[in-house]
Amino acid sequence: MGELPDEFACTITNWEYIYGLCRTVANDVKAADFEPDVVVALARGGWFGGRCLCDFIGLDDLTSLKVEHYVGTAETGEEAQVRYPLPEGSVEGKDVLVVDDIADTGQSLQTAVEFVEEQDPSDVRTATLQLLDTSEHEPDFVGERLAEWTWVVYPWNFVEDMVELIEGVMAKSDAEVHDREDVRRLLREFHGVERIEMEIAQPDRLDEVLSEMERRDVVAAVDGGWRLTAE
Repeated sequence: MGELPDEFACTITNWEYIYGLCRTVANDVKAADFEPDVVVALARGGWFGGRCLCDFIGLDDLTSLKVEHYVGTAETGEEAQVRYPLPEGSVEGKDVLVVDDIADTGQSLQTAVEFVEEQDPSDVRTATLQLLDTSEHEPDFVGERLAEWTWVVYPWNFVEDMVELIEGVMAKSDAEVHDREDVRRLLREFHGVERIEMEIAQPDRLDEVLSEMERRDVVAAVDGGWRLTAE
């Protein structure tokens, strides 16, 4: 994807919304009369969707492989590569559904498909809960198409992403110490995260994130707020 600007849009989601996208994908799979023998969920983002799809379509064969591409929140590596492959023979002769949370560039899904196809499956199809129009891979099943690029903060990586986002906006600020309202203002200024949006999707979790940042020694508590330890 290349280097992102200092300011980029973020969208915070919740479990119920994502669960609904899983249901949409499952309904599309059933409508297409595709009956996979195994779901391959891409680690880590595809795990929740892969497990839910197994529930919705009545499948108990779920496996996983890891394709590394993103190295941090909204930061990409050079090229998507398989790091933890499938167990030998796990997809041979089977109809396979490869599942991920989102297709951004599409490289992760495409790399996964190419790897799975080398394992002699019968058929390989792909599904994503969300699809950005920047993706060069067109999944067979999509829960939701996003018209504009945004960094999606999922419930399963909320703390992880928010730690990196808050650290980033604090580093861009001219102030040394930031209180809660400063943090909220900076998230709105740089990433379009409105307080009401965050509280609806992930209520009362800002203090949890700031406490975790303290525990990880990313910030230190001082009178009036927090400061970055790396400064």
